[in-house]
Amino acid sequence: MVEERKLSPYHMGRIIVNKRSNPFFFNITLSPEAYRAIGVLQEIIRLFPEENVPILLCKLSIPHGEPSENIRVIVSADIRDPKQAERIASKLRRVRYVKEVDYSPPIIPGVGIDMWSFPPMIRGERAAIFSESIFKWLFRFGWEKIGSGYGGILYRSFFEAGREAYEKFYSKVATSKEEHVKLLEETMRLLGYGILKVVELTDKIAIFRIYDNLECRSLMGVEGAENAMLRGLLAGWLSGYWGVDIYFIRPKETRCIIRGDPYCELEYRKEKYEPLV
Repeated sequence: MVEERKLSPYHMGRIIVNKRSNPFFFNITLSPEAYRAIGVLQEIIRLFPEENVPILLCKLSIPHGEPSENIRVIVSADIRDPKQAERIASKLRRVRYVKEVDYSPPIIPGVGIDMWSFPPMIRGERAAIFSESIFKWLFRFGWEKIGSGYGGILYRSFFEAGREAYEKFYSKVATSKEEHVKLLEETMRLLGYGILKVVELTDKIAIFRIYDNLECRSLMGVEGAENAMLRGLLAGWLSGYWGVDIYFIRPKETRCIIRGDPYCELEYRKEKYEPLV
Protein backbone atom coordinates (compact mmCIF):
# COMPACT_ATOMS: atom_id res chain seq x y z
CA MET A 1 0.00 0.00 0.00
CA VAL A 2 1.46 3.40 0.98
CA GLU A 3 4.31 1.85 2.96
CA GLU A 4 5.29 -1.44 4.52
CA ARG A 5 2.94 -1.29 7.47
CA LYS A 6 0.07 -3.54 8.44
CA LEU A 7 -3.08 -1.52 9.10
CA SER A 8 -6.05 -2.99 10.96
CA PRO A 9 -9.52 -1.60 11.74
CA TYR A 10 -9.85 0.14 15.11
CA HIS A 11 -13.23 -0.50 16.73
CA MET A 12 -14.17 2.67 18.59
CA GLY A 13 -17.48 1.73 20.14
CA ARG A 14 -18.01 1.20 23.85
CA ILE A 15 -20.99 -1.09 23.45
CA ILE A 16 -21.23 -4.87 23.65
CA VAL A 17 -23.98 -6.73 21.81
CA ASN A 18 -23.76 -10.41 22.58
CA LYS A 19 -26.87 -12.36 23.50
CA ARG A 20 -24.73 -15.15 24.97
CA SER A 21 -23.15 -12.84 27.56
CA ASN A 22 -24.27 -10.57 30.38
CA PRO A 23 -22.05 -7.52 29.83
CA PHE A 24 -21.56 -5.36 32.92
CA PHE A 25 -19.63 -2.10 32.41
CA PHE A 26 -17.23 -0.57 34.93
CA ASN A 27 -16.17 3.08 34.96
CA ILE A 28 -12.88 3.37 36.88
CA THR A 29 -11.65 6.91 37.58
CA LEU A 30 -7.94 7.37 38.26
CA SER A 31 -6.10 10.44 39.50
CA PRO A 32 -3.73 12.17 37.00
CA GLU A 33 -0.72 10.75 38.89
CA ALA A 34 -1.58 7.30 37.50
CA TYR A 35 -0.39 8.46 34.05
CA ARG A 36 3.29 7.88 34.91
CA ALA A 37 2.79 5.14 37.47
CA ILE A 38 3.90 1.61 36.61
CA GLY A 39 1.58 -1.38 36.78
CA VAL A 40 -1.72 0.35 37.66
CA LEU A 41 -3.58 -0.98 34.63
CA GLN A 42 -2.18 -4.44 35.30
CA GLU A 43 -3.53 -4.30 38.85
CA ILE A 44 -6.97 -3.37 37.52
CA ILE A 45 -7.13 -6.00 34.80
CA ARG A 46 -5.95 -8.92 36.98
CA LEU A 47 -8.94 -8.53 39.31
CA PHE A 48 -11.34 -9.85 36.65
CA PRO A 49 -9.69 -13.24 35.97
CA GLU A 50 -9.29 -13.58 39.74
CA GLU A 51 -13.09 -13.54 39.84
CA ASN A 52 -13.18 -16.00 36.93
CA VAL A 53 -15.01 -13.60 34.58
CA PRO A 54 -13.92 -12.85 31.00
CA ILE A 55 -13.14 -9.27 29.97
CA LEU A 56 -15.15 -8.30 26.86
CA LEU A 57 -13.77 -4.79 26.36
CA CYS A 58 -11.16 -2.45 27.83
CA LYS A 59 -10.67 1.21 26.83
CA LEU A 60 -8.72 4.10 28.31
CA SER A 61 -9.68 7.76 28.22
CA ILE A 62 -6.59 9.95 28.73
CA PRO A 63 -6.80 13.76 28.42
CA HIS A 64 -4.87 15.53 25.66
CA GLY A 65 -1.22 16.19 26.57
CA GLU A 66 0.20 15.65 30.04
CA PRO A 67 -2.92 14.83 32.06
CA SER A 68 -4.09 17.31 34.65
CA GLU A 69 -7.59 15.80 34.66
CA ASN A 70 -8.66 12.37 35.82
CA ILE A 71 -7.93 9.31 33.69
CA ARG A 72 -10.68 6.78 33.07
CA VAL A 73 -10.61 3.06 32.41
CA ILE A 74 -13.73 1.49 30.89
CA VAL A 75 -14.02 -2.28 31.29
CA SER A 76 -16.81 -4.63 30.30
CA ALA A 77 -16.99 -8.17 31.67
CA ASP A 78 -19.40 -11.07 31.39
CA ILE A 79 -20.87 -11.24 34.93
CA ARG A 80 -23.88 -13.33 35.84
CA ASP A 81 -24.26 -12.41 39.50
CA PRO A 82 -24.77 -8.70 40.44
CA LYS A 83 -23.18 -9.45 43.83
CA GLN A 84 -20.00 -10.44 42.02
CA ALA A 85 -20.01 -7.10 40.19
CA GLU A 86 -20.14 -5.30 43.54
CA ARG A 87 -17.34 -7.48 44.87
CA ILE A 88 -15.15 -6.58 41.87
CA ALA A 89 -15.97 -2.89 42.31
CA SER A 90 -14.95 -3.08 45.99
CA LYS A 91 -11.60 -4.60 45.02
CA LEU A 92 -11.08 -1.98 42.31
CA ARG A 93 -11.62 0.85 44.83
CA ARG A 94 -8.58 -0.41 46.74
CA VAL A 95 -6.20 -0.21 43.74
CA ARG A 96 -3.58 2.57 43.77
CA TYR A 97 -4.72 5.93 42.34
CA VAL A 98 -8.33 4.79 41.94
CA LYS A 99 -10.61 7.65 42.99
CA GLU A 100 -14.01 6.24 42.10
CA VAL A 101 -15.63 3.11 40.63
CA ASP A 102 -19.11 2.86 39.12
CA TYR A 103 -20.69 -0.05 37.33
CA SER A 104 -23.90 -0.80 35.43
CA PRO A 105 -25.67 -3.99 34.33
CA PRO A 106 -26.78 -4.59 30.71
CA ILE A 107 -29.35 -2.03 29.53
CA ILE A 108 -31.26 -4.86 27.84
CA PRO A 109 -30.46 -8.60 27.83
CA GLY A 110 -27.13 -9.16 26.09
CA VAL A 111 -26.43 -5.45 25.51
CA GLY A 112 -24.06 -3.45 27.71
CA ILE A 113 -22.88 0.11 27.13
CA ASP A 114 -20.59 2.77 28.56
CA MET A 115 -23.07 4.86 30.57
CA TRP A 116 -20.71 7.66 31.70
CA SER A 117 -18.87 9.12 28.69
CA PHE A 118 -19.86 12.46 27.16
CA PRO A 119 -18.78 14.33 25.15
CA PRO A 120 -16.29 12.49 22.93
CA MET A 121 -13.02 14.44 22.71
CA ILE A 122 -10.10 14.64 20.30
CA ARG A 123 -7.04 16.90 20.59
CA GLY A 124 -8.71 18.57 23.55
CA GLU A 125 -11.85 19.50 21.60
CA ARG A 126 -15.34 18.05 21.53
CA ALA A 127 -15.86 15.64 18.64
CA ALA A 128 -18.78 13.95 16.90
CA ILE A 129 -18.54 10.50 15.33
CA PHE A 130 -20.24 9.80 12.00
CA SER A 131 -20.56 6.35 10.48
CA GLU A 132 -19.76 5.89 6.79
CA SER A 133 -23.47 5.67 5.94
CA ILE A 134 -24.05 9.13 7.46
CA PHE A 135 -21.03 10.56 5.65
CA LYS A 136 -22.31 9.05 2.41
CA TRP A 137 -25.59 10.92 2.52
CA LEU A 138 -23.99 14.10 3.80
CA PHE A 139 -21.96 14.22 0.57
CA ARG A 140 -24.25 12.51 -1.94
CA PHE A 141 -27.43 14.42 -1.16
CA GLY A 142 -25.72 17.79 -1.50
CA TRP A 143 -23.98 16.96 -4.77
CA GLU A 144 -27.11 15.36 -6.27
CA LYS A 145 -29.50 18.17 -5.28
CA ILE A 146 -27.29 21.29 -5.36
CA GLY A 147 -24.36 20.33 -7.59
CA SER A 148 -21.05 22.14 -7.79
CA GLY A 149 -22.30 24.92 -5.50
CA TYR A 150 -22.41 22.37 -2.71
CA GLY A 151 -18.79 21.50 -3.44
CA GLY A 152 -17.91 25.18 -3.09
CA ILE A 153 -19.58 25.34 0.32
CA LEU A 154 -17.71 22.23 1.48
CA TYR A 155 -14.38 23.56 0.22
CA ARG A 156 -14.68 26.91 1.95
CA SER A 157 -16.07 25.63 5.24
CA PHE A 158 -13.43 22.89 5.53
CA PHE A 159 -10.73 25.37 4.51
CA GLU A 160 -11.56 27.36 7.63
CA ALA A 161 -11.60 24.16 9.70
CA GLY A 162 -8.20 23.13 8.36
CA ARG A 163 -6.72 26.55 9.07
CA GLU A 164 -8.02 26.49 12.65
CA ALA A 165 -6.71 22.94 13.19
CA TYR A 166 -3.28 24.07 12.05
CA GLU A 167 -3.27 27.06 14.40
CA LYS A 168 -4.62 25.19 17.44
CA PHE A 169 -2.80 21.89 17.06
CA TYR A 170 -0.18 21.37 14.34
CA SER A 171 1.66 24.67 14.83
CA LYS A 172 1.93 24.00 18.57
CA VAL A 173 3.20 20.43 18.26
CA ALA A 174 5.38 20.27 15.13
CA THR A 175 8.41 22.46 14.45
CA SER A 176 10.26 21.09 11.41
CA LYS A 177 8.85 20.26 7.97
CA GLU A 178 9.44 16.56 8.65
CA GLU A 179 7.43 16.74 11.88
CA HIS A 180 4.57 18.57 10.15
CA VAL A 181 4.44 15.95 7.40
CA LYS A 182 4.46 12.99 9.78
CA LEU A 183 1.87 14.52 12.10
CA LEU A 184 -0.46 15.40 9.23
CA GLU A 185 -0.22 11.96 7.64
CA GLU A 186 -0.87 10.10 10.88
CA THR A 187 -3.71 12.28 12.20
CA MET A 188 -5.58 12.05 8.88
CA ARG A 189 -5.37 8.27 9.19
CA LEU A 190 -6.55 8.27 12.80
CA LEU A 191 -9.50 10.52 11.94
CA GLY A 192 -10.59 8.01 9.31
CA TYR A 193 -10.59 10.33 6.28
CA GLY A 194 -8.13 8.15 4.36
CA ILE A 195 -4.46 7.18 4.16
CA LEU A 196 -2.57 10.37 3.35
CA LYS A 197 0.85 10.47 1.72
CA VAL A 198 2.64 13.81 1.38
CA VAL A 199 4.37 13.37 -1.98
CA GLU A 200 5.91 16.86 -2.07
CA LEU A 201 5.91 19.87 0.25
CA THR A 202 7.96 22.98 -0.41
CA ASP A 203 7.39 26.68 0.23
CA LYS A 204 5.47 26.96 -3.07
CA ILE A 205 4.00 23.57 -3.97
CA ALA A 206 2.31 20.67 -2.19
CA ILE A 207 1.16 17.34 -3.56
CA PHE A 208 -0.99 15.06 -1.42
CA ARG A 209 -2.03 11.52 -2.31
CA ILE A 210 -5.03 9.98 -0.49
CA TYR A 211 -5.74 6.26 -0.53
CA ASP A 212 -9.17 4.90 0.42
CA ASN A 213 -10.62 8.42 0.56
CA LEU A 214 -13.85 8.23 2.57
CA GLU A 215 -15.35 11.33 0.92
CA CYS A 216 -14.85 10.06 -2.63
CA ARG A 217 -15.87 6.50 -1.72
CA SER A 218 -19.22 8.04 -0.75
CA LEU A 219 -19.54 9.86 -4.09
CA MET A 220 -18.98 6.92 -6.44
CA GLY A 221 -21.44 7.14 -9.33
CA VAL A 222 -22.49 10.76 -8.65
CA GLU A 223 -22.03 12.70 -11.87
CA GLY A 224 -19.87 15.81 -11.56
CA ALA A 225 -18.88 15.15 -7.96
CA GLU A 226 -15.29 15.74 -6.86
CA ASN A 227 -13.11 15.93 -3.80
CA ALA A 228 -14.21 19.05 -1.90
CA MET A 229 -14.03 18.37 1.84
CA LEU A 230 -10.45 17.08 1.93
CA ARG A 231 -9.38 19.52 -0.76
CA GLY A 232 -10.57 22.36 1.48
CA LEU A 233 -9.22 20.83 4.70
CA LEU A 234 -5.73 20.41 3.26
CA ALA A 235 -5.83 23.87 1.68
CA GLY A 236 -6.65 25.33 5.09
CA TRP A 237 -3.77 23.39 6.64
CA LEU A 238 -1.47 24.74 3.93
CA SER A 239 -2.64 28.30 4.50
CA GLY A 240 -1.38 27.97 8.06
CA TYR A 241 1.83 26.20 7.05
CA TRP A 242 2.59 28.73 4.30
CA GLY A 243 1.23 31.69 6.24
CA VAL A 244 -1.04 32.93 3.44
CA ASP A 245 -4.76 33.55 2.93
CA ILE A 246 -7.11 31.42 0.83
CA TYR A 247 -6.68 33.65 -2.24
CA PHE A 248 -3.00 32.71 -2.60
CA ILE A 249 -3.62 28.94 -2.80
CA ARG A 250 -4.51 27.30 -6.13
CA PRO A 251 -5.85 23.74 -5.69
CA LYS A 252 -6.06 21.15 -8.46
CA GLU A 253 -7.33 17.59 -8.35
CA THR A 254 -5.16 15.53 -10.69
CA ARG A 255 -6.46 12.04 -9.85
CA CYS A 256 -9.58 10.70 -8.14
CA ILE A 257 -11.05 7.31 -7.36
CA ILE A 258 -14.44 8.62 -8.55
CA ARG A 259 -12.95 8.65 -12.07
CA GLY A 260 -11.40 5.22 -11.69
CA ASP A 261 -7.92 6.17 -10.47
CA PRO A 262 -6.33 3.99 -7.75
CA TYR A 263 -6.04 7.00 -5.41
CA CYS A 264 -6.92 10.68 -5.15
CA GLU A 265 -4.18 13.23 -5.73
CA LEU A 266 -4.37 16.94 -4.90
CA GLU A 267 -1.88 19.53 -6.05
CA TYR A 268 -1.59 22.99 -4.50
CA ARG A 269 0.45 25.96 -5.61
CA LYS A 270 1.15 29.16 -3.73
CA GLU A 271 0.64 32.00 -6.20
CA LYS A 272 0.40 35.76 -6.25
CA TYR A 273 -3.15 36.96 -5.73
CA GLU A 274 -4.49 39.04 -8.57
CA PRO A 275 -8.11 40.12 -7.92
CA LEU A 276 -10.48 40.52 -10.83
CA VAL A 277 -10.90 44.12 -11.99
